[in-house]
Amino acid sequence: MNPHDKTLMKQSFVCSLLAYAIVSSSNVCLPAEKKAAPRDPNDIVPTSVNIQYGVHKKELMNFWQVKSEKPLGVLLDIHGGGWMGGKKAETQRPHQLQHGYHVASIAYPLVNEGAVQPAMLDAALRAVQFLRFKAADWNINPDRIVVTGGSAGGCSSLLVALHDDVADPTSDDPVKRFSSRVSGAVVAGAQTTMNPFVIKEKIGEKTFGNPMPYKPFGAETAEELMNNWDTYKELVLECSPITHLSKDDPPLHLFYNVNREFPATSSSNGIHSPIFGEIMLDACRKTGVECHLQYWEKDKPQPAFSRQEFIDKLLSE
Repeated sequence: MNPHDKTLMKQSFVCSLLAYAIVSSSNVCLPAEKKAAPRDPNDIVPTSVNIQYGVHKKELMNFWQVKSEKPLGVLLDIHGGGWMGGKKAETQRPHQLQHGYHVASIAYPLVNEGAVQPAMLDAALRAVQFLRFKAADWNINPDRIVVTGGSAGGCSSLLVALHDDVADPTSDDPVKRFSSRVSGAVVAGAQTTMNPFVIKEKIGEKTFGNPMPYKPFGAETAEELMNNWDTYKELVLECSPITHLSKDDPPLHLFYNVNREFPATSSSNGIHSPIFGEIMLDACRKTGVECHLQYWEKDKPQPAFSRQEFIDKLLSE
């Protein structure tokens, strides 16, 4: 790959990590979050702002609706931050809304505000259900929803893509009656397993310098998590994307922009290691699920689609 192409891909990666937006079953705009000032006068603010899509005060969605006579698909972005912090997107660049689909971005409960898993997983699944609930109002094609995100947002996106449908047709909550399944996931720097023993063996102990592998599960250290594995095991595996992989799952596109190294020499390299992608790619090949893995090693084959081509394919078919 020449330096110019690599620069363009890095720019695309950065854009993919800018949060998008998510919506509310009540249609009430809440003042819970202060809107960020556009960085550029051409930036586009959401069509619908801070829509409550769930019961938690942080379950807020921004939505950018593209004008169309026919229903369009949605790219749902889940922000990163280790499930510890971060925030949803408040603006979009014009080019991000010129591909023929709507864009949404969500905020969700965070560890730094007292939440633990599965709150983040449940929020991501409900966001998909909520988009289907709002399909008629927002001119959404409910059969064309793709999830995207970077780091922890990528992990949540993979969890949504691979998780069994959580729809409950008999629920008193009308949102819960809708499917949580999606057309695919496009992620960057995503963790594909949260199993600490796999992380230690395959990626390296320095990964635990980042609290994401243990704090979202209620442990104060990786050692506490591993020493009390019987207590934490069920929750950790429930929040590991690879646990849910099955042959009926949608296509995946995984991108990593850090060097592949073992053992990881830093927590940042470890928590975003391409080895996470290799673990998922190997499992997908065995299961028969379409999976594209891309990272910077020159001798590694590039995926059949670029990130944008992959999204366009999933949302236009």
